Amino acid sequence: MNEHSNLKRELPAGPAILEIEAVRFEGQGEMSLSMNQFSSTVGAGELVKVSLQRRHDPRDAASLLIGLHHPPAGSIRYAGQDWLGRDYTRHFQMRSQIGRVFAGSAWIHNLTVRENLWLSMSHHGLATRRIKVNVKRWVQRLAGPRGALVHQAMRKRPSSVEPSILQICQFVRAVCNQPRLLLLERPFRFLVDDLYDRFVTAIDDLRSKGTGVVWFAGDGADHELAFRGPIRHWPVVNDVLIGDGRATS
Repeated sequence: MNEHSNLKRELPAGPAILEIEAVRFEGQGEMSLSMNQFSSTVGAGELVKVSLQRRHDPRDAASLLIGLHHPPAGSIRYAGQDWLGRDYTRHFQMRSQIGRVFAGSAWIHNLTVRENLWLSMSHHGLATRRIKVNVKRWVQRLAGPRGALVHQAMRKRPSSVEPSILQICQFVRAVCNQPRLLLLERPFRFLVDDLYDRFVTAIDDLRSKGTGVVWFAGDGADHELAFRGPIRHWPVVNDVLIGDGRATS
């Protein structure tokens, strides 16, 4: 059996983390994706790719998956639990296990980047010491030779940070809590080429520990990325997301 086949066996899909059943949805934005009787799952360790066109905005669809929007029909379950009702404590705990890299701005601009990171993680219950350790480890891993620039950027407000550095910080925020589900909205936008392998390896390592990943792709570098294991696809046809994609190499 060839090496590629061995790699594909390294990351088998585990139990479903995200279950979507017969969902109908229209996004609020003009360029949002919609769903019509959409059904699919995301398993532990699985990577699902949605190939976007330049005009598409994935934010509403990603927000739908984590209960920030509610579909008029169908159901969405995370770790076996739905997003319905007003049990905000339960929903808070569910979202504390989810990381997200946004396609657009998702920073509080009157805080520094460091304060943004601390606020996000302390909000979900991480102790200060743990936050410091996790941030340092992930900056070292993802930023490589740009680590000093990232640490400098953390003292600044987001609007004054160069986009490629700010994108590293956003990814650090998304993965610091070892998420069970990771939503990536054009995550490689703005990154410099020599960091691609670091990010791909980090995503694969999270998957090997059981993180399910939904990757809203559409960056120029997508064709250059080599993830371990199969990738499932949710195609987009006429701005409608289609479920039940098949695994490809």
